Amino acid sequence: GNRGLHCHGKVDSVVPVQATELSKTRVASLVEEMGGNRDSYQVKTYSGLDHSVSMEELNDVATFLRRVIPPILDANSNEEVENVVDPAKMSVRQLRDAIQKAGLEEQAKGMFEKSEYIDLLSKYLKDAKQKK
Repeated sequence: GNRGLHCHGKVDSVVPVQATELSKTRVASLVEEMGGNRDSYQVKTYSGLDHSVSMEELNDVATFLRRVIPPILDANSNEEVENVVDPAKMSVRQLRDAIQKAGLEEQAKGMFEKSEYIDLLSKYLKDAKQKK
């Protein structure tokens, strides 16, 4: 999926809209050099938008962020449990944040390996789903 989003106004008077294609070409090239999918960088342009921001653009950014950032766990609510990204696909930082949001800091004390964080969060999620 798309891991990068570049939003730009079609009538930007400060940075010409043509710069988006140069940016997309350069980023796609770098992503490909690193072994990634060159199509993972999306450019969205907005008619009538100058060097500013619009509600349409903000909605697109919010949609993008919801897709690429795992939901936050809440220790007092199981609402997000169904939509949480597989812990094995999370970065260590994401795992630590999710563990904190789930109120699992005590159980995580002394853990240093990513696999330990994955196991702890996976067990929490499995238990939370079974409680539903």
